[in-house]
Amino acid sequence: MLYRLNKYSYVITAALAMAGAWAAGARLGGLVPTLAVAGVGLGMAAVQRKLRGGQSSVGNWEQILQAIGHGTPTLLFIYSDT
Repeated sequence: MLYRLNKYSYVITAALAMAGAWAAGARLGGLVPTLAVAGVGLGMAAVQRKLRGGQSSVGNWEQILQAIGHGTPTLLFIYSDT
């Protein structure tokens, strides 16, 4: 359970932010809730894109060391299909 919470934490955060935007916008009525949810969704997508950046996979250890050497945060996620 904790694994899934960690794996989908950004999706959960985005859903909660959109629900909050809907609740806040619903008080004003009209198109405001829809625009608020769309704005928050686009904002969260832009932040995620900015944080992620770069390639999503590397082919060898030298590429990993090069990515680390640029001074940007690098997440190394090792997994197995077995």
